[in-house]
Amino acid sequence: MSSSPKPSTLLVCTRCLAAGADPAAPRAGAALLAAARAAAAEDCVIRVVGVACLSGCKRACTAALMAPRKVGYLFGDLPPDAEGAADLLAVARAHSARADGFLPRAERPERLRAGILARIPPLNWIPSEPQETIAWPA
Repeated sequence: MSSSPKPSTLLVCTRCLAAGADPAAPRAGAALLAAARAAAAEDCVIRVVGVACLSGCKRACTAALMAPRKVGYLFGDLPPDAEGAADLLAVARAHSARADGFLPRAERPERLRAGILARIPPLNWIPSEPQETIAWPA
């Protein structure tokens, strides 16, 4: 069995609207997805997948990181541009490189430090006794 880290998947909400945008306007989430796919075009490690909704509507644009047996993340308040996509790819590469996927705040791009909506432990971290508490790595 290989001990190499599992590659990460970047999920980008395609339905996110910019704050105050006309619901009939093009979706900012679709623009972020296109920018992320362009940024990842030559990256063989990161998969970029669109998702019809990540339910982060009040903090659009949203994206998530996930991989088997790794901590998952949900980010919001992302700009739907090339710089936002580059930040997402940088954090996705860092997530892929770590065996547990844990991303200390100081190691995330600046704009992805405040925009975190959720950090979700992987299923293999769930304790067998419900009284136990999951502890994050230091």
